[in-house]
Amino acid sequence: MAVKLYKVYKELSKYSPALYSKSGGEEILVDVELFSPDENVFHEKILYIGKASQFINIHRDKLNKGVYLIEVDKEYDNNWFINNNISFIEVSNVQDIQDLFVKVKNLFIENYMVLQNSADFLNALTSDRGLNYIINISSEVLQNPIILIDSCFKVLAHSDIKYITEPFWIRNINLGYCSYEFISEVNKIKSFRNAPNSTEPFIVICKESPIRKLVSKVIIDGNIVGYIILLESIEKFTESSYETIKILSNVISEELKKDQVYRNLGGLRYENLLIDILERSIIDEYALKERMKSIDCSFGDNLCLLVLDISQYNSNVTKPNFLKGSLEQLFPKHKSLFYKEHVLIVLDLLYEEKVEYFMDKDITSFLEENNIILIVSNNFSDILDLSKHYQQALDSMEIIHILDMEGNIFYYEDLKFYHLIQDVKDYINLSNYCSQSVYKLLEYDKKNNTEYFLTLKTYIEEDKNSIETSNKLFIHRNTTNYRLNKIKEITNIDLNNGDELFRITMSIKILEFLNKKEQIGLKGGK
Repeated sequence: MAVKLYKVYKELSKYSPALYSKSGGEEILVDVELFSPDENVFHEKILYIGKASQFINIHRDKLNKGVYLIEVDKEYDNNWFINNNISFIEVSNVQDIQDLFVKVKNLFIENYMVLQNSADFLNALTSDRGLNYIINISSEVLQNPIILIDSCFKVLAHSDIKYITEPFWIRNINLGYCSYEFISEVNKIKSFRNAPNSTEPFIVICKESPIRKLVSKVIIDGNIVGYIILLESIEKFTESSYETIKILSNVISEELKKDQVYRNLGGLRYENLLIDILERSIIDEYALKERMKSIDCSFGDNLCLLVLDISQYNSNVTKPNFLKGSLEQLFPKHKSLFYKEHVLIVLDLLYEEKVEYFMDKDITSFLEENNIILIVSNNFSDILDLSKHYQQALDSMEIIHILDMEGNIFYYEDLKFYHLIQDVKDYINLSNYCSQSVYKLLEYDKKNNTEYFLTLKTYIEEDKNSIETSNKLFIHRNTTNYRLNKIKEITNIDLNNGDELFRITMSIKILEFLNKKEQIGLKGGK
């Protein structure tokens, strides 16, 4: 129920107040009482309201601990108060001191209500029942409808729609986002354009409706992530409305921090749009165009998604924001965000430009030095396909883990076959689809302790180059040639036959994949 002396002073402007304070009005007051000269003890956290004439003949030593609001109805020695470092406010033009007392008392009551509201908000926050619950509790407390939108003008939550009477807000809520026309009009409103970059509430009045709005920005780590809009459609705004909505803004900020998406947003409006596309909240062209217009954002038709796995990145050995700053340098003018433990970069390439042009030595070195894995998607033309390519990147990371592949840059194009066999249902025995020639070779190796299967695999990987095969296996070229001839003798395969080469390669990849899965204990290692 505490109120600062300075707040009391501000509320008394019509009484021409003068503040005399040893701490600039920061004194904390817990209650207000009418001054009585007969009082024996005055308390330092109580504000006493009286007339100057009441202070003239009183024993002053007992006044040392109080804080006073004095109506100057008569000349008195205010220098004594000043010299003794006693805080007080002087007022004049008071018609009825009882009215003055009621006005100040109401400040304490309003402050008590704000504290009670804070407790309600805190309970709502700790209940883990989500944004809609917090907004509905807040609407009951403030006795007016509330709408919460993000910085991209997407509707995140709202109170009971039956109390929201403005057609444009009903339309926005039903759409799930604000239309471009609506946003365009909002951006023309001076109070919105000039609003402080803080949670300080401000009034918005639009020409389409007489209903005033009290708006507070929701801020996380200095970034505006949303707006709370309180509609004055049931009860008139009071001083406590302003204080309460500021508290609500902080509560909403804490709730949104639970969502890693909002916690890691950089304050760029396109980030929210990309998140909605990733989570398939936007699935049709019309909704996409409306949202892109609302934030003045567009995408070309030669796109590529980069997904960075930073799970092994050691942020303790780098400067703050080193990763973000480095990526902005390596991929300038491209859109990025942190999403579900990964960094996503959407490359908007020029016509027929290839992503390989970007993968220079600087990027490779950066990834190696910071232990970061990068997955490069296939090119795509429709930003609505973003979620598909993100999922492919996640599946690629799993494949890399299964195969224990070395390197830092992986192209989905190179992993497609493994993705295909990874998607095969567990009840299907993939080993049934492998070439009998490969099984024959494995059986021979097992019986004779030879390495013909490894030689064949390496020979195919090295594009049937016997010299490179020898180098990779650390054996003489003649040994390689001998082994290749022996392989032909055992299996009767013809590696110059395209179909046969495909069957052998497919079989090797399937068996390698299944064996790796079996080694790490995953299902499907048949």
